Amino acid sequence: MSTESVTAGNERSIAAKLESAVAEDLELPSGQRVDRRTTFVDLGLDSASIVSIAGKASEQLGTEVPPEWLFDHPTIQQLASFLAQQTDLHKDGHA
Repeated sequence: MSTESVTAGNERSIAAKLESAVAEDLELPSGQRVDRRTTFVDLGLDSASIVSIAGKASEQLGTEVPPEWLFDHPTIQQLASFLAQQTDLHKDGHA
């Protein structure tokens, strides 16, 4: 399996976990999807929600996700892509 396909699979898995954390924070009905391309602010998240989601993401992913990263990568899609790259770097021993 190529590194690209592993990264893509990892990115999808991370995005799903982030989407779940955002949906939970927004108290959306079970099964309601969150647009992964909408910014966290446009989804209605405030700073306290960002901190909460960063904590949930850290727990679910087993790696620290500082709240600043949610501002630097302001959509689920962008953050998942960044985190997948970070995960791959750690696995390869480059970080």
